[in-house]
Formats: sequence, structure tokens, C-alpha cells
Amino acid sequence: MSRRESREAAVKIIFQNTFTDLRLYISKDEPSSDLTQSGDSETMINTYADSLTDEEFAALDTVYIKSVLDGVVDKISSIDEYIVKYSKDWTIERMSKIDLAILRVAIYEILYKDDIPSGVSINEAVELAKKYSHKDAGSFINGILGSVYNESIA
Repeated sequence: MSRRESREAAVKIIFQNTFTDLRLYISKDEPSSDLTQSGDSETMINTYADSLTDEEFAALDTVYIKSVLDGVVDKISSIDEYIVKYSKDWTIERMSKIDLAILRVAIYEILYKDDIPSGVSINEAVELAKKYSHKDAGSFINGILGSVYNESIA
């Protein structure tokens, strides 16, 4: 499976865990007692794998997915600071959860994955937004990621 499909899987896993994992919780309100830590990245991947066929799972680049999940969870505060900084007039709580998951993965790649060109991360994020979100999500995400990229090279 291509890196594109593995990136899409990472976004889906982040999205899925946004609703259940205290580490990815975004509301300013007190977290619900239903929220816990979903476990390590391998547990998250295995939970996601339950929705796939054996062939689909075997084709995933689980090393890449694990590194992204670990990185996003580890750097969540700084990643979310960038999202808040560049999402003009939007709070993180109001943002679409899929947009948030896409942004978290892409910002992690831009800032912390030297083996992935930033342009690739941005383009892939925009394509995922077009596929899974509302009609204006691609330009919204492109604007935020462009600003993150510009700051990262300054």
C-alpha cells in the first residue's frame, strides 16, 4: 500500500481516537469520565485493523503509521498551538474533527518528519480534506498548513 493510503489510515485512527482518548481531547470543558487513554499506538492500529480485511491490513505501512501516531500524541500541544495560531476566527473546539485529524498529521509531518517533503504533506492533507470534509475544507487546511510551513522555514 502506498504512503498515501497509510497516511489516510493514520488520519482515520487519529480521528477515531479524538472521541475516546484523553490525550487527543480538545474541549475546554472538563473531560468526560468515559475518556481514557486508548493505549499505545499499536493498540490503536490493531483496533483500526479490525475494520479491514487481512489483505488491506497487510498492505499498510504500520511502521510509518506508528511513528505518526506516536509523534502526534507526543507533540499534540505544540501541534495544536499551530492550529490555533493560524486558524483565524476558529477555535479548535468548533473545528471539524476530521479537519483537525488531517491538520494534526500534516503539521506533525511538516515539523518533525524530515524524510517527507512539506509540499507532499500539504497536498495530501488537502486531498484528504476534499475526500472526507466539506467543500471549503481544502482551502482552509491549505491556508493553515501554508502558514505553518512558512514559519518552519523562516
